[in-house]
Amino acid sequence: MVLNAFSRERPLLTLATIAKLTGLDKSAAQRFLYTLHQLGLLRKYEDTKQYSLSPRLLEFAYAYTYSDGLIERAQPFLVEAHEKAGETVNLSVLEGTDVLLVSRIPGQHVVTTNIQVGFRMPALYSAAGRAIVARLPAKERDHIIRATKYLKYTNEAVTNPNEMRKLIEKAAKEGYVLSQSQFFQGDISVGAAIIDGSNAVLGALCLSATQSQMTVPEAREKLVPATITAARKISLAMGAY
Repeated sequence: MVLNAFSRERPLLTLATIAKLTGLDKSAAQRFLYTLHQLGLLRKYEDTKQYSLSPRLLEFAYAYTYSDGLIERAQPFLVEAHEKAGETVNLSVLEGTDVLLVSRIPGQHVVTTNIQVGFRMPALYSAAGRAIVARLPAKERDHIIRATKYLKYTNEAVTNPNEMRKLIEKAAKEGYVLSQSQFFQGDISVGAAIIDGSNAVLGALCLSATQSQMTVPEAREKLVPATITAARKISLAMGAY
């Protein structure tokens, strides 16, 4: 709870703020802060009495990256898709109602969207997330559709659950998702799910560009086949047949 209190919007926190955000009393929050600081997971700034996350947390991310089978087996195909399409390639996994970016190769063009590995966003507002949800069993799919908060992140963002459900059903039939300006304005993304030998969904690959670089028809012609092919190759590497 203490570690989760920190975010991109809240990089520096005091004891009082952490206690408020976590719901812990100050003495409990202080004990946890002391332990996390002693373990090297938090930095403490004596002059301001504030705390921040420590770079040592990256050791856990490094260990995960090099021990996760999906990331390891997907990497050659991410590189291949990037070289062929010349656009940004992302690998994401589902975490609750969100997707978490676990690997990324930026495109060759200059882009304004600055996101890194570890970035989290609502699953239904990303091509990768929708592709994953479309392959889930009906009960799990319905849960995510109901539990998602529908916000107008952009002018084109879908905010109606029934409309979102139709888009998910469409993705389930077509085997891919092509979305435009759902979370980031001007973004065009194509996502396809990655499965294993038991047909379980492991994650999704996504190729993305910007509207200044590519139109939707061009993305359908160029990115859709590249995304489907790369996702299929990763799925085969993970035991699918």
